[in-house]
Amino acid sequence: MQFFYHPDLSHPVFELLADEAKHCVKALRKRTGDEIFITDGNGRLSTAQIIDASSAHCAVQILKTEEEYALRPHQLHLAIAPTKNADRIEWMVEKSIEIGIEHISFITCEHSERIKLDLDRLKRIAISAIKQSNTTLIPTMQIIDYKDFIFNNKGIENRYIAWCDEHNQNEFAKQELKGKDAILLIGPEGDFSPEEVKLAENNGYQAIKLGSRRLRTETAGLYGVCVYAGAQL
Repeated sequence: MQFFYHPDLSHPVFELLADEAKHCVKALRKRTGDEIFITDGNGRLSTAQIIDASSAHCAVQILKTEEEYALRPHQLHLAIAPTKNADRIEWMVEKSIEIGIEHISFITCEHSERIKLDLDRLKRIAISAIKQSNTTLIPTMQIIDYKDFIFNNKGIENRYIAWCDEHNQNEFAKQELKGKDAILLIGPEGDFSPEEVKLAENNGYQAIKLGSRRLRTETAGLYGVCVYAGAQL
C-alpha cells in the first residue's frame, strides 16, 4: 500500500497537494482510473480513484473512508527535552511515529540546551513518516515549560519519569503497560534537576530506568516508545 497525504478528506472530489501529485503521477506513474490511499493524519484513510492525472495535477474522487484506521486503543504521551542537535530530535520523531506514538511534548527544563524547535518542519517529517509506515496519525506536538506540563497532565494514572539514578532498579519494561495510557518524561542531556525530579514525584510520577545502559536523550525517547508499543501487542 502506498499512502498519500491530504489534510482535508471532507470533499468527495479534490486535487492532491502539488508535491503529492508530482510523486503520484511522475514518480509512481499512477494514471487515471488507478486507486490510491489517502490519509489526513487524523486517523482517517480514504480509498480514492484518480479521475484526472497530468504532469501538473492529480484530481481524485473518494470511494470510501475508514474513520479510525489502525489506531491504538491506548495512547503514549512522550514528554522529552529537545536535544542540542536538532537533527537528533527530528530523527527520534520520525522513528517514533513509524513505531507508534500519539502525543509528543517538547519540554523546556532547567538544564535544557535548546528551547526552540521548528514545529512546521517536524510536521513535514511526521507526514513523511506516516506515509512511510502506512499509518494515519500525526501525533500532537507542542513546546511547553516543564512545570506547566506537570501541572497540566494529571489525568493519566500511569506517569513515569526516567532519570539517571544509579540506585533505581525499577525498569520501565517491567511496568504493567498493556491496555493503559501512559506518560513518559525524558530529560535533557544534563538530565533533570533534583527539584524537577521531586516535582514530578510529588505529582504522581514514578521514577523508572530505561535498561542498564546510559542512553542519549533521543535514544531514551525511542526506547520508551518501543517498550510501550511492545507492551500493547
